[in-house]
Amino acid sequence: MRRRFAVSVAAAAAIALLVPSPGHAQEADAPEVPFATPRESLIPGRPGMPGGIHLMINGFAEAQNTGIPGHVIDNPGAGRTFNAGNTYPLLVDDWAMAYARDAHGWVEGLLMLDFEPLTIGAAGYPEIGQSGEGLWDAQHAHQLLHQAMVAVHPLAGIDGWHPPDMMHEGAFDLSLFGGQGSATIGPPIFMHRASNPGPTVPRKHHKGENPHETFPVLGASLRIHGTWLEGSAFSALELTPQDSRLYPHVAAPESYAARVRQEVGDWLEVQVSGERLRNQGNGEPDAYQASASAYGWWNVSGWRLDALLDWALDLPDADANGNRPTTQAVLSELAARTPTRVATVWTRTEFNQREESPALGGIVSTPWLFQTFGLERVVCQSAASGMSFGLFGEATFVYLPPVMQSFYGTEAAFTVNVGVHLFGMWMLGGDLAPMHMSMHTP
Repeated sequence: MRRRFAVSVAAAAAIALLVPSPGHAQEADAPEVPFATPRESLIPGRPGMPGGIHLMINGFAEAQNTGIPGHVIDNPGAGRTFNAGNTYPLLVDDWAMAYARDAHGWVEGLLMLDFEPLTIGAAGYPEIGQSGEGLWDAQHAHQLLHQAMVAVHPLAGIDGWHPPDMMHEGAFDLSLFGGQGSATIGPPIFMHRASNPGPTVPRKHHKGENPHETFPVLGASLRIHGTWLEGSAFSALELTPQDSRLYPHVAAPESYAARVRQEVGDWLEVQVSGERLRNQGNGEPDAYQASASAYGWWNVSGWRLDALLDWALDLPDADANGNRPTTQAVLSELAARTPTRVATVWTRTEFNQREESPALGGIVSTPWLFQTFGLERVVCQSAASGMSFGLFGEATFVYLPPVMQSFYGTEAAFTVNVGVHLFGMWMLGGDLAPMHMSMHTP
């Protein structure tokens, strides 16, 4: 009964999002909701916006039912259990970000605060099939100081190595960066890419997108026209539920990664990357990771489309018995935004192998399958205030590997998330005057 109720709520929410409300402002006059695409440095942002200041806030308040009545999620040291058949109120993906780069392109900086340590806590929140940082079937809170990065562009004084104006990049770029941030591996990380607009986290994000918050990370990026060569050294320390997320955890930058990215026209970016993880801590072995992906963005009859196809490999060093629990994952994402940007639909498909918890012998499962569909409709927004407020619904079908079905008591689960989304963005030009909210790509 509870599962049927959750499905009915999701269906009703989807219909409500698609049908315009009587009091809704005229969509033709609505400002476009901004979106992100890859850029040349590790500091996330939009290409062609090198100058000025960008301020953003985000948050999802939702009700979630993970869809396995009677199954209890109980992680050692987490301090809380979850009934996977109950509905829980959640406040997730709640962050504030400030980004700035001087108009000539010498220096750029990013500060991103993630408030999940205050709204989620050490046990994270239920998510069947998720794992990482000492949790299984739960998504951990991200760190309060999620990113604090500074990059300098030492060749910005040379013609061609600096942006000619606010809306265009130069032909070349060299950036040296450091701080709390991301290693040079994988596609744009999930919380910064437009193909992933929903509140849930890909199950594979600890493969080929990780570490995405670590201190320190030090690196360099060289761009020659549409080709990027990037490298970084960083700490690979993996946290546990007992570790506070309220401050950075400093460790020696003994790990390293490299990435090659290639832009194809003005619609596709492909990348291959790899990293060596050393001293992850908490008994985790040293490991290699690899990633290959293609990220595309298009405008079709005014619709904005963003898509990602990504493969990742985690290859740990063999233990004393010669065991090497190798895992792989494949991810595809697609998001479509209407011409007025007041409605967004998205889908995500994942095949993800997981190294199961020590309580289950630490075996590597055959791939889990996750199929997600989501929809959001902005019901209130203002170009003057820079704020938008939307209603969303998301549903994920989970097929469990046969070896795990007896433990969960089912072969499949159906997770439902329904709630509201608050988003704000303010953009100032080099003269600190407000810029138009529209970020529609020609």
